[in-house]
Amino acid sequence: MQIKNGKDFWAGLMFIGFGLAFVLIARNYPMGSAVRMGPAYFPTVLGGMLAVLGAMVFFRAFVSKFNEPLKVFLFRPLLLVGSAVVGAGTYFAESQLKGAPMVQAALAGVSLLLFFGSFGPRSMFLVLLSVVIFGYALKPLGLVLSTVILIALSAVGGHDFRKKEIVILTVVMVLFGVLVFVKGLGLPFNLWPGE
Repeated sequence: MQIKNGKDFWAGLMFIGFGLAFVLIARNYPMGSAVRMGPAYFPTVLGGMLAVLGAMVFFRAFVSKFNEPLKVFLFRPLLLVGSAVVGAGTYFAESQLKGAPMVQAALAGVSLLLFFGSFGPRSMFLVLLSVVIFGYALKPLGLVLSTVILIALSAVGGHDFRKKEIVILTVVMVLFGVLVFVKGLGLPFNLWPGE
């Protein structure tokens, strides 16, 4: 077999190596279960997933049709620099902005939006933005509405927007989140606003 993409080959080996290292180091600690996770649970699961991802990237190196895979990935360095400038300005001007927390939050939001906009096309920007909005909206809006926002905004970033599929996915994911995280694991999430 001939290696067609050296970057995928070495990246796959690196992912496999790190994943297996996490799994091997975690063996020295108690595992626990999914309900009562021990200190080895998260590194073992994460390391296993990283090793599987690495294997997929490694084997793709033998069949890849891209000579320069980074050229496929859209990157806007000016937006990244703008994000760093706005973020650093917000951080260093914290003492001057103490009286205006909304201005500070708005500047941090602009920095975050610029950061997301610097990587990839519109779809990647919307998916990352929807995850951040989910994190901020979870406490005031509750798990149900936050999940609806997450899925709807992520779907807008996709190539096909089919209302029926989005509604079905939203209902399934809301039920899954409520049953697994709130009822099954007993996590203290608000289901609705004001709870």
